[in-house]
Amino acid sequence: MTSNVSWLTYLTISYYLMIFSAADPAKSKPPELKALERLVGTWNSESVSRVAEWTPAEARAKGVLTREWVLYGQFLQEKGKHSSGDSIVMFSFDVKKKMYRSWFFHSDGNTTETYGQWDESTQTFTFTSDLNGLKNTSTIKIIDDDTHQWTAVVKDAQGKVFYDGEGKCTRLK
Repeated sequence: MTSNVSWLTYLTISYYLMIFSAADPAKSKPPELKALERLVGTWNSESVSRVAEWTPAEARAKGVLTREWVLYGQFLQEKGKHSSGDSIVMFSFDVKKKMYRSWFFHSDGNTTETYGQWDESTQTFTFTSDLNGLKNTSTIKIIDDDTHQWTAVVKDAQGKVFYDGEGKCTRLK
């Protein structure tokens, strides 16, 4: 009985040592995450959704976005409070797929997962996704340290526009 208890104690201690002595995830951050750094902070947000299949009338929204690093700096989390509802967006870089990823969640129940690339020369992220046969293309363009703009367009294969929106974010000081 003593040897079984000793073996169990050894396994338990080994397990906890393995967990607590594991490499610090923050030290293994992919360098591509640096491109997302300029989005960190608190931002005033203004957007317009133009007339399209999903938006029969133009709609404007204002709000505040807060972005911060979470999960040991592996993900940039955005929490938004808008006149059109609340949202959460997660951004990261997928080392295995060699692309940026984002996940969008809105209080109205809409969700979107996108994949993208960073273009250093234009300071622009470009994301795409397939929304049940519709192509979603969005961008985030860094204008300067205190301003960035975004666009989003959803179209079918024939070019019919289901969503067409854009917005501007300015840093709160």
